[in-house]
Amino acid sequence: MYNNSKVAKAIRLAMMFGATSAAAIATPAAIAEEGAESVERIQVTGSRIKRSEFESASPISVFNEKEIMASGVASVDEFLKDIPAFTGFQMGASTNNGNNGQKKVDLRGLDFNRTLVLINGRRQIGDVNDDGAVDINAVPIAMVKRIEVLKDGASTIYGADAIAGVVNIILKDDVEGVEITANWGAGTDDGQAENRGFSVVAGASSDRGNFTVGIEYNEQQEMKQDEKSWAQEALFPQLQPDGTFLAVGSASSNSRKITTGAAIPGVGNTFIVDGPTGEVRPFNKDFNGNTVDDTYNYAPVNALVTPNERFQFAANGKYEYIDDHELYMETLYTRRTSHQRLAPDASFNTPGIDQKIPASNPYNPFGDNANNPYGVSGQAVTLNRRFTESGGRIYQQSADTFRMLVGGQGYINDSIGYDVSFTYAENEVIEETKNLHRIDRWQKMVDPALCAAEAECLAAVGSDGFNPFADYGSITDAELGYLMANSLKNLSWGRMMLFQAGLNGELESVDFGSGALGWAAGFEHRYEQGRFSPDEFMAEGLTTSGASPAQTGDFTVDEVYFEVNMPVTDSLIVDASARYSDYSTVGDTTNFKIGVDYQALDWAKVRGGFATGFRAPNISELNQVEVANNPVVEPWCEFLDRRSDVTDTMRANCIAQGADPTDDSELGFAYQASVSERAPAQGTLKPEESETFTLGVVLTPLENLNISFDYWDISIDNLIGIPSYNDLSYACLNSPNLSADACSVFRDWDGNASSPVLFGAYPADAVMEYGNLGELSTNGLDVDVQYTMDVDFGFGSQLDLRWSATNTFSREETFDYTGTVEKVGTAASSALYPELRMNASANLSADDWNIQWAMRYIGETDDVSRPAELTDDSVADSVLYHDLTGSYTFGVVSLTVGISNLTDVDAPRFHSAFNANTEPGVYDVIGRRLFGSVSVKF
Repeated sequence: MYNNSKVAKAIRLAMMFGATSAAAIATPAAIAEEGAESVERIQVTGSRIKRSEFESASPISVFNEKEIMASGVASVDEFLKDIPAFTGFQMGASTNNGNNGQKKVDLRGLDFNRTLVLINGRRQIGDVNDDGAVDINAVPIAMVKRIEVLKDGASTIYGADAIAGVVNIILKDDVEGVEITANWGAGTDDGQAENRGFSVVAGASSDRGNFTVGIEYNEQQEMKQDEKSWAQEALFPQLQPDGTFLAVGSASSNSRKITTGAAIPGVGNTFIVDGPTGEVRPFNKDFNGNTVDDTYNYAPVNALVTPNERFQFAANGKYEYIDDHELYMETLYTRRTSHQRLAPDASFNTPGIDQKIPASNPYNPFGDNANNPYGVSGQAVTLNRRFTESGGRIYQQSADTFRMLVGGQGYINDSIGYDVSFTYAENEVIEETKNLHRIDRWQKMVDPALCAAEAECLAAVGSDGFNPFADYGSITDAELGYLMANSLKNLSWGRMMLFQAGLNGELESVDFGSGALGWAAGFEHRYEQGRFSPDEFMAEGLTTSGASPAQTGDFTVDEVYFEVNMPVTDSLIVDASARYSDYSTVGDTTNFKIGVDYQALDWAKVRGGFATGFRAPNISELNQVEVANNPVVEPWCEFLDRRSDVTDTMRANCIAQGADPTDDSELGFAYQASVSERAPAQGTLKPEESETFTLGVVLTPLENLNISFDYWDISIDNLIGIPSYNDLSYACLNSPNLSADACSVFRDWDGNASSPVLFGAYPADAVMEYGNLGELSTNGLDVDVQYTMDVDFGFGSQLDLRWSATNTFSREETFDYTGTVEKVGTAASSALYPELRMNASANLSADDWNIQWAMRYIGETDDVSRPAELTDDSVADSVLYHDLTGSYTFGVVSLTVGISNLTDVDAPRFHSAFNANTEPGVYDVIGRRLFGSVSVKF
């Protein structure tokens, strides 16, 4: 059978000889004893060939259990997102608006679905009905043995989705006895964002096999924006009398605002019924004409850290039923409940639906029973009212993820091994939406005639009828119960079945004088199926969430691969691999990879390679229906005489559309346009294709000093997606007479494409065909340094120093509509691409204790849309976090305590930030946080 202790030694050797990078929180890697026995063959991430050393032509980072646990994180994604190579947008517990409780990571800033996440080297089911990426919630952190991050394309080894690289999460399989662990963490201000967990991991082994089982419970509590001073308002820069811009709370005009059909001379057409007096007055003006603030501050009630509760079970084992042949199994089950909280719903003016309050409503101040000082009567009015009585919109998920794998492996003879397995995985998410109002019932409640015709409505509002204009708190429980479409349930379901059969071995007849040729070959068959069943009210668009059409689809793919490892000389190893994939949906594709590992000197190794890769369209993309997104847009035609980022052409086009370059009026808040993505024609989507080039050196100039430099370059063609709204509007406005193709996607307020209005009261909406519309390329340099030394400080015996950095040189997005746009060094509404990210750590240890100081650095980024002269903050400042961790083991008990973000650094604000004035998925939003754990082994 396979010797796990020998495998572990191979991993430790790798951590000393350049295969790893520095971790965000690092403890000294154990070193194989001098003169240790030779190790058996193991499988390295990024290869199917078993080899005697953890060596690779590709850059691989390995993080062990101690490093992960010492970080004090509550889930695996929180550990990964702090590694410098992960950039762009990271989705986790601090992602509120735009999330559904999932946790995903973005390697190289190429988006979630281009980072392949494996469990024990095999696929896990992804988010079948969305982007196809794996929800890392499904991995119980107590069962994690190590994480291997391959920062290189690996489509030839693992198939689709490995364009940016691979995250391979290896689970424990060699536990002897029982380990019980309890962990806890919370912010130090007032215990905010508290998390706690409990796990039991047990295992046993015999001469023929072993079995490991784990049970885990984790709970992350909610933290609202109100708990952080910098997030208590939705800040937006507004022009001040002295010509500067000041960030003020922009709030929302959906705040009991009444809009009449025609403006009253000298007064306007927006009003509010004053709460204390019950009299109507102009919106944002008191009875004496002084400016007041009638807007609604929607920020405090939004979640800044979303609650997440997980119960998890994992088991794996293997049994050698005859010599050199064993059966193995893996089981994972996760039950997750989570929710996101947004500000209360409002009676928005929904396009295409008449929500006016008729003149017959007895409380309408401009209606048949007019009660206003302006002499206006008989008017139907629009009312934008927040339903604060509901406590906010809640999007709650109950998710069940199951994965079962069975297989067998062994040796056919001395030189050929086999591995056959079958994986079945299923994921079901029930998303329940609460506190959205029913548009049809709002129409009935505000119209006395319609309400009188329905007994249920009449019972809810009572004999006095419904007063929609009254102050907050006036809607009764009965009225709220009738109005709200609670318990709206959408069902997302997905299934994956994967059969894999592979051979690997050595061809002793092919020997270059430095060893036999290693090889691996295999066949894989995968079937994926997905279904999205929306609630009937969602499907029909009867709430303010808009319509959510049903979706269903499936595909199969058959693949064959072949890989060789050629030790050409004692110093030169060449790896080559190829994969042929045949999809039932998009046809076939062939990809290849070649890598070189050259030991140029005793202390210097050169490694590199070239690979082609692909990402097949997932089920959601293949069955795309028209959906609408609401990005935050930049009104380019504002402040024409002040801004430096508009060309003469843009200026002329803005003026032609009615903009006054001297006018300093502004929207004054972050406006969201509607961008509709229309379904591609059936059969037109093609796989994305990529090319990856890497070149690096690994240096060991001194004993126990390891330095690596790895240059990487990734380009993607046939990119599935659409360009950003702001890039489209900029390209359109920057064309003579609005002649660019980009202008064709915009619609005026009547829905016409012939004369798009990009300047006006509000920026235009857009409609685009979804498809293979773009290209994406990025390149940069990874640097890793590790130095371990024996010391004699009287209280410590070993000092481990590490430094890891990723410098991204470029990230270019190219679309026919917009041309090429550079994104590196920019901060957008939900993604940051800093040029530089770094981690460093110093760890001092002895036999039974260690203490570590670590730093995490994120470089500054410039706001992607607003120049410095038009905002209070056009830069997301660089941040440096300090973390301190200590652990002590006495007998069977291990204790770890730590403080993350020791200096309590706030998340930086920047203009285009969409959630809480910052990017919560990248920056620390909790602040200084204390954490600890205690483990008992017996």
